[in-house]
Amino acid sequence: MTDNREKVPPNLLRTPPGFCQYAGGPCDQDFRGTSTRRGVILYPSEPTTIAGTIESAATILKRAGPGVRWDTWKDFQSTGQIVFCSICKAMRFADYIVADVTTLNFNLLFEIGFALGLGLPVVPIRDTTIIRDKREFDEVGLLDTMGYLDFQNAEELAHGLLERLPTAPIPAPPAALNREAPLYVLKGPIETEGAVRLMSTLKKSALRFRTFDVLETPRLSLQEARKQTAASYGVVAYLLSPDRDGARVHNARCALVAGIGMATGKVVLLLQEGVIVQPIDYREVVLRYTSPDQVPKLLERPLRQVITLLQDSSIHALKAPEGVLERLDLGDVAAENEIRGLRGYFVHTGQFNEAKRGHARLVVGRKGSGKTAIFYAVRDSFGNRRSHLVLDLKPEGHQFVRLREAVLSALSPGLQEYALTALWNYILLVEIALKITDREYVWAQHDHEVRPLFERLLELYRLQEIDESGDFSERLLTQVERMTQRFAVRGEGQLSGSELTELLFMGDIRTFDDAVGAYLEKKEAVWLLIDNLDKGWPTRGASNEDILILRALLEATRKLQRQLERRRVSFHCLVFLRNDIFDLLVAETPDKGKDTAIVLDWDDVEVFKKILYSRISGSLGGAASFTDAWGAIAERHVGAQDSFAYVVDRTLMRPSPLCQGSCRLTG
Repeated sequence: MTDNREKVPPNLLRTPPGFCQYAGGPCDQDFRGTSTRRGVILYPSEPTTIAGTIESAATILKRAGPGVRWDTWKDFQSTGQIVFCSICKAMRFADYIVADVTTLNFNLLFEIGFALGLGLPVVPIRDTTIIRDKREFDEVGLLDTMGYLDFQNAEELAHGLLERLPTAPIPAPPAALNREAPLYVLKGPIETEGAVRLMSTLKKSALRFRTFDVLETPRLSLQEARKQTAASYGVVAYLLSPDRDGARVHNARCALVAGIGMATGKVVLLLQEGVIVQPIDYREVVLRYTSPDQVPKLLERPLRQVITLLQDSSIHALKAPEGVLERLDLGDVAAENEIRGLRGYFVHTGQFNEAKRGHARLVVGRKGSGKTAIFYAVRDSFGNRRSHLVLDLKPEGHQFVRLREAVLSALSPGLQEYALTALWNYILLVEIALKITDREYVWAQHDHEVRPLFERLLELYRLQEIDESGDFSERLLTQVERMTQRFAVRGEGQLSGSELTELLFMGDIRTFDDAVGAYLEKKEAVWLLIDNLDKGWPTRGASNEDILILRALLEATRKLQRQLERRRVSFHCLVFLRNDIFDLLVAETPDKGKDTAIVLDWDDVEVFKKILYSRISGSLGGAASFTDAWGAIAERHVGAQDSFAYVVDRTLMRPSPLCQGSCRLTG
C-alpha cells in the first residue's frame, strides 16, 4: 500500500532543532548514525498487566515483517543520557508513534503532544477492559476526538496495528506567529497566590498573552491547542499541587500542550506549586516555587528567551498566507485574547451606545454574548483624555474566599454587609489614587492649581502602604489578607461598626477620601468599569455570600457616586455580570429596581451580519457586500437552507459561537 501521508520533510524532522527547551538554545544532540524504524511504541510501566500485553504485541510485530523495526521505550539507548533526548531522537526517525492511553499518565501525554508537534502520525491504543481513568480522560478532552485502537490481548493489538497502518498524521492547523500576543497561557481551575503572582508578572512584562481559562471555556480541543501553540513564541502553564481539587486533569492537559510546544521549538514555561517529583520526560524544565515571592525571579529567564526569539531576524521571515482560509481571521473565542483586534471590527450596537451614555450600572448577558467586548470598547472610547479618569478593574469573586472564611463567618449579617461595603469603598478609593499618582504626575507638575492637590493625595496614598509591584488581583488579595490578619489579632467577639472600621482602614479614611475627591473635582467625569467578578461562580447558582459581595460592591459604587456628585463630578459605573447571577442578585435584593441593567439579548440577524462582514473584510481586504464576503469563505447552502441562516439558527444567542460555527462551515 502506498504511504501518502503528509510528512514533515525529513531534512527538518531529522535535523537537530534550532531551539530546544532542555538545552536552552540549539539542540546539543548528534543525530548522525541514528537508524530509522517503522514505529515507536510508548506505554507506562504500570499497570504491569497492560505493559506486558503491549510488549508481547511488539514481539509479534517484530516477527511479522523481516527488516521492519519496531521499538518500545525499553529499546532506547539512554544510559548516561537525558532520557527524553533518547525518546525525542527515536520519534524523529520513526514513521509512526503508537501510544497507550488506557491510563492517565503524564509522561505519555507529554510524548503524545511531542509527536503531534513533530507532525507524526499518532495511533492511540487502549485496553477496553480497564476503566480506571475514564472520567479524567473525558474531562481532559484533548484526545477524545482521535480514533483509538482498542485491544484486550497482544494478538488483537498486533493484528489491529498491521491492519490500521499506514495512516496519515492530523493536518497541522494554519497559524501565523502572533507577535502582538506571543505567549499562550494555560490557567488552572484554582487561582492560588502563586497563580495570581504569575499572571501579575506576565501583565507587567512587555509581552502580551492569550489564555485558555478552564473556568471560561471548559473544553480545550486538540485542534485549538495546536493552533494556539503554533501561533505562539512561548507556552506558559501553571501546574497545581496534586493535593488540590482538579489538579490531575489540569496538569494532564498542561503536559500534552507542553509536549506540542517543545516539539515545535517554543519556549515552554512550566511553573509548579510546591516541590513535587515531576514526570521524567519534562522534569528538568519545570520551575518550582515554595513561596509566591519567588515567582517573578523564576520567570526572568524564559521571558528573556521569548524576547530573544521575537528579535531573531530569521523568525520574521514568515511566508505570507496565500489562500483565502489562511488569511481569514474570525477572532478568538475570548475577547481578552484579542483586545487590539476588537478595535478593528467592534460593532457599535444599541447596547454599547447605551452603556457609553452612562445611564445604567449593570451590563447583563449570557457567557459569550459580548460583555467583555463592550467593557474594552467603552474603556477605549475615552482614549487618554485628561478630563476623564477611567478605572477598569477585573476582580474575581474567589479572591474573597479567605475573607469569607476568616472574617464574615464571625460577623452578624448586618455587619457582614457593612464590612464588605466599607472594604469595597476603600479598595476603589485606593485604586483611583493609584491611577492618578501613576498616570498624572507629569501633568500635575505643570498645573499650579492641580499640583498641591496631587502632592496631598500622593502623601496620603503612601500612608496606605500599598504594594504596587503587582496587578489589581494581587493588590486585592493583599487587602483581603491584611484585613483577615487584623481580625485574627483582634480576636472574635462582638464588634461595633466603629471598631470594624478601624480594622479595615489604614489611618483616617475621611482625610484620604477628601483628598481623592478634591483632586477629582478637576475632572469632568469618572468612569468605573468592573468585569469578571462572577468569574468562576457556579452556573447553577452562586452562594449567598457571593451575592452579598456583589451587593456590597454596588452599594460602594453608589456611595462613591454620591460623594463625587456633591463635588459636581459626573460618575458612571458599569458592572458586567452573567444573567444567571443578575437573576440571583435581583432575588436577594430587598430594594429592587435601584440599578438599571443593559441586557445583551441578541435577536437582530442584521447585527450578526455586520459583525461577520467586518471580520471577513478586515481579513480578506474588503468585499462589496455581505453576500460576497460570506460566499468567499463558505458554501452558500447546507442542504436546501441558506448556510448563514443555518449557522445563525444555532448560535444566535451568542456572538462567540457564531464565529466558531462559521469556521466549521469553511472546512
